[in-house]
Amino acid sequence: MSLSEWSSFFQGELGAAAALAGLLFVSVSVNQARILELGRMADRGLEALVMLLLVLVVASLPLVPGQPLRLLGAEILGLGTATLATLVPLQRAYLREVDALNRRRSVWMVAGNRSAVLVIALAGLVLLWRADGAGIYVLAPGILLSFVATGANAWVLLIEINR
Repeated sequence: MSLSEWSSFFQGELGAAAALAGLLFVSVSVNQARILELGRMADRGLEALVMLLLVLVVASLPLVPGQPLRLLGAEILGLGTATLATLVPLQRAYLREVDALNRRRSVWMVAGNRSAVLVIALAGLVLLWRADGAGIYVLAPGILLSFVATGANAWVLLIEINR
C-alpha cells in the first residue's frame, strides 16, 4: 500500500474540513449573542473547531512526500492524544452546566466526539505499530466520524439553541 493511492481521499477531506469550518463560523456568527447567553455553549464551538483542526492536520500529514508510516503514525497518535487532552476538560465543564432536558443528548454528542478522536488516535497507533496501510483504513472512518460529530455541533449552534 502506498500513501499516494490515498492522496485524492486526503485532499478531499481537507476540502471538506475547510467547508465545515466555514459552516461552524457562520453558525457561531449568526447566533453569537444567544451562544454567549447560554454560559459554556461557546465551548461546543471550540470543541468542533479543535476537531476540525485535527482533521485538517491529520489529512495533510499523509500528503508529505516520502514520510515513513511509523513517523506518520506517531504524529497522528500524538495529535489525537493531545486533542483528547484538550477536549475532555472542555466537555466536562460544559456538561456540568447542561440542563436536565438536554443532558442526555449532550452526553451522546460528547461520546460521539470522543469516539471520533479516539478512532483517529487508534489509527496512529496502528500505523506506528504495524507500519503498513492498516492504520490508514482505520483513519478514514475516524475522519468521517469527526465530520458527523462536528456537523452535529454546528447544527446545535445554528438551530437547536434557538428552540
